[in-house]
Order: sequence, then structure tokens, then C-alpha cells
Amino acid sequence: MKDQNKHEQSLDPENWDEFQDLAHKVVDDLVDYLKTVGDRPVWTALPDESKKLFEEVLPLKGSKDSDVYESVKNHILPYPTNNIHPRFWSWVGGTGTPSQLIADMVISAMNSGSLGMDETASTHVELQLLSWLKTLLNYPQDSNGLLVSGGSMANLVGLAVARTHASNYDVRDEGVNLKDNSRLMFYGSVETHSCIRKAIELLGLGSKSLKLIPINNDYTVNIDLLQKAIDEDRKNGYTPACIIANVGTVNTGAIDPLIELSNIAKKENIWLHADGAFGAITKFAKTSHHLVDGLELADSIAFDLHKWMYIQYDCGCVLIRGNHPHKETFSVIPPYIKTFERGLASGPINFSEYGVQLSRSFKALRAWMALKIEGADKYSAQIEQNIDQAKYLTQLVEDHHDLELLAPTSLNIVNFRYIIPPIKGDQLNDLNREILMRLHESGSSAPSSTLLNGHFSIRVAICNHRSRQADFDNLVLDVVKIGKEIMK
Repeated sequence: MKDQNKHEQSLDPENWDEFQDLAHKVVDDLVDYLKTVGDRPVWTALPDESKKLFEEVLPLKGSKDSDVYESVKNHILPYPTNNIHPRFWSWVGGTGTPSQLIADMVISAMNSGSLGMDETASTHVELQLLSWLKTLLNYPQDSNGLLVSGGSMANLVGLAVARTHASNYDVRDEGVNLKDNSRLMFYGSVETHSCIRKAIELLGLGSKSLKLIPINNDYTVNIDLLQKAIDEDRKNGYTPACIIANVGTVNTGAIDPLIELSNIAKKENIWLHADGAFGAITKFAKTSHHLVDGLELADSIAFDLHKWMYIQYDCGCVLIRGNHPHKETFSVIPPYIKTFERGLASGPINFSEYGVQLSRSFKALRAWMALKIEGADKYSAQIEQNIDQAKYLTQLVEDHHDLELLAPTSLNIVNFRYIIPPIKGDQLNDLNREILMRLHESGSSAPSSTLLNGHFSIRVAICNHRSRQADFDNLVLDVVKIGKEIMK
């Protein structure tokens, strides 16, 4: 019998009109935030006053949503990584686009998972987006695809399928048993991203199964040494399983020779996985797509939409040729996620059969809306613009007697340093490290850094649709100015 005295509650607002007014204010604030992003410093340190907010104990009683938003507005919103800023070139982070603010509002309001097994709009949006991405990458339409959190997860999925493909027994049931089976070997250059090693370890193969091959002067894998390593491993009773091709290395943007690697993979009957976290997107470009010729030959491709496709975090993707054991690597169907002929659970695909996750957000809407609003041609032009900006900055560096280019500019990453004779070695490294920190502290620009042949490098990764040539002019001026100030 219903207890008439019992109060039932929800987490909906008590006053929807007040909530709507607040939501309108938030949208106005965020649009202004995006419109004026270039007027603010690239980076601002979180002040002590704001840090105190994050020392508060767990609230037992709630606060007004408008009051909480004011805390967000004053203490959180002004202190981001700020990869949306036109002079942010750290790591390889995409800038996002304003249209995705709308997408995120829709995603949040719907709170719709993307399971695939459910007959919902989110399922069909993702399937259509995957089809578009295959078209843009010139990849077979009958290939499998999956949106994931980012490049690390995309690489894990691709390498897991490679492991299944290379195993001559049921590796899912038996596990990796080196006593009864030869070690599976995976090959990449010394420039291979660290997430590859993590994936190899998580797959139970052990880091000894990953062989890192020396590179050429242009930071691409040495083909002869790769072939030698494969031959030696076969001779020693190991099983060559997979070649990992770098399609834009994280340090320099170098692109391994994809056609040559494909030829080796076919000759040796081993898997070719392309880690194209940002570089695969080059395939979208009408003029520069030849830089990644052969990408379409890979057995699997990992790439991030939240990098050079400028989609908000997080949104990665993995594509795997349809004739490979993708589903067999991940499929587990318990009774509670079975599909039916009709109703909610009559969707066309169960995405959990192709990856690690069951629960997945409706992240596909961000990229779907972006492509619908901007169109593929505009994306092509934008990517070409970033490549041209990298060439422009490279020329600025080469033309300046106080600067030194530290690596060839293969794509969209430029590495350079400030030089002043007779300073060299560790002292020169310390000088450039100080220059970088002062750039950040001044809020003028935000490159990152790496170490190339023992040289500390100011690293500029250009995946930013808001950057302009003048920004790179100012970067060079600032580096030289700070360098001279330090050496006074």
C-alpha cells in the first residue's frame, strides 16, 4: 500500500524557469568565452584563492545551482589547459569548434549511451560517421570501425586484433603461454609512442615482445634494420606478429614509409598497424594527402578526431579491415545485452563486440555535427593551412641567425632552439628550458618541448584552426627577446 506521507524526490530543478534563465546565462558566457579566447593569456597559473575551493570537504547539503556556477565561472573556467587558444601548440591537442558546444549540450540533455544494440539515433549517427571517416581515409567500407576515448585505446584495440590474428591457438581462452607457444613479436621505431608499450603489456605479451628499431636522419624507421630484426626473430624461434607504422611521430611528425612497410608485412604475412593519432588526418587534405600514401593498406588504423580534426575531447577512432578477427577478439554477449527483432534492443550492431567498453557516450555527435556544418572541403583546407604554417615557421627559424632547426619538418611539428655561441651542451639546454617556461609564464604562447639527439627542443605542434601567421612571427620574436634578456 502506498505511503501517502512519504516524500518522493528527484534531481530535477524545483524551479524550471530559474534553471532556464541560468542555462541561457551560461550559454551567453561560454560563447563570449570562445569569442574572446585570443584576447586572454595562453596560460594562467591557478591562484591560491582558487585552490582553496578544491580543499573544501564533501558537501552534505547542496547549494544553489547559480552559486555553484559562479564558483565555476570564477575559479575553474579561467584556468584551462587552453588548447582552444590560437597560440597553443603544446603536445598535439585539438582546439575544438564552437559548433560542438551545441553538440555537447544535446549530448548532455539526451544522456544517451551509444551501445549499438539499441535502436536509437545515436547508433545510426555513429555508423554514418564511421562510414564518412572510411571515405575520407580511402579505407574499405566493409571494414569495422569504433569510436573510442583516444589514440591509446584505439592502439590497444588494433594491437589486440593483431595478437588474435597472429596466434595459432585460442589466445582468449588459453592466454599468452610462452611455454607452449613462441613469443609474438611487435616492431616499431624508437619514435613509437609510449602507449604502444602500454598496450603490449596490457595484452599480456610483455614489453620484451616490443622491439624498437633505430631510425634514419629524418626520424623514420630504418627499413633494413627492421627486416633484419624480423629475420633474426624467426631464426630464434619467435613469431613476428605486427609492424607498427608511425603516421606522424609525436616528437617530430615523421611519417614512416607506409608502402614499404606494407610490402614487408605482406611478404612476411604479418599485421600492419598504423598509429595515425594525428597524422592519419592528413589523408583528408586535397594537396598533401600523398604524404600518407599507403595508409589505406594498413590492417588497422588508430587516430584521434580530437587532435587534427579539431573535435572536443574525447574522441578517438579505430578502423580494422573487415576480413580480420575484430569481433572474435572482443565479443562477449551475456543475456542482459542480447538483441531482439523489435523494440529498443533491436539495433544494428553491438559496439561492445568490437572493443573494451560497454558504456560509451554519444561522442559521435560532435564529429557528425562538425562535418555537417563545415563540410569535408573546409576540413581539407584547414589541414593544409596548418601544414603551410609549419613550413612558414620553419622558414622563419632557418632565416634567423639566433635560432636553429633541430629536425626536418615533415608535417605540422616544428622543433627548434635558441642558440648563442659559445654556449652549448647542458648549458644551452638549460637556457632553452628557461625560455620555454618564461613563454608559458608570460602567457604569450604555449609550445611544448622534447629532447632530440640530446638537444632540448622548443616543439611547436600545429593542430590549431585559430592560429595565424602573425602568431608564429610573434613566437620567434618572443623566443629571441627572452633569450637575449636571460643572457644579459
